[in-house]
Amino acid sequence: MPILDEKGRLFGKINLFDLLIILLIVLVATFLVYKFAFSPSQDFAQDCMVTLVWGNVEPDVAQWVRVGDQATDGSGNVVLEVSDVTVRAARVPVTTADGQMLVIDHPHLKSVILTAHAPKIAKTGNFEIKGQELKLGISVIVQMDAPALGSPYKFAGLCTAIEFVPPKGEYPKLNDLVTP
Repeated sequence: MPILDEKGRLFGKINLFDLLIILLIVLVATFLVYKFAFSPSQDFAQDCMVTLVWGNVEPDVAQWVRVGDQATDGSGNVVLEVSDVTVRAARVPVTTADGQMLVIDHPHLKSVILTAHAPKIAKTGNFEIKGQELKLGISVIVQMDAPALGSPYKFAGLCTAIEFVPPKGEYPKLNDLVTP
């Protein structure tokens, strides 16, 4: 029995052209499954420092935020850890009697500016914290665990900065930064 018959079928069963198409489809499907399902995501992740602004807060509530407060995902992994907190007067727009628009410090309300370490955020630009997209100018709702309060607190913070940083404990040595 010949390998190809007079009609071009392999072993008299399947057309050679059809076999090549089937193999091509299997190769493309295999590539796509490997690319999207089995590629290691940690290779594409990096630590970030994220700055969030929580505006128009009562002074007593503004004192809740402390360095070391953490936001965790459902598995207990830390997604944000507060590393710096600044509390200042909230800035509000007002219109003067002559129609001018001014931005002044609010006499009572505060703004909380917190900088938080976010470990292993994707480099692709699709940043997410607990399923919420994180981009500059986007407000995200964050629930922080506060050991000092004894219960968590939640706020909506406006993202004003995202900066890639080396993972904690992996900062470059001074000798590596200085070139001879």
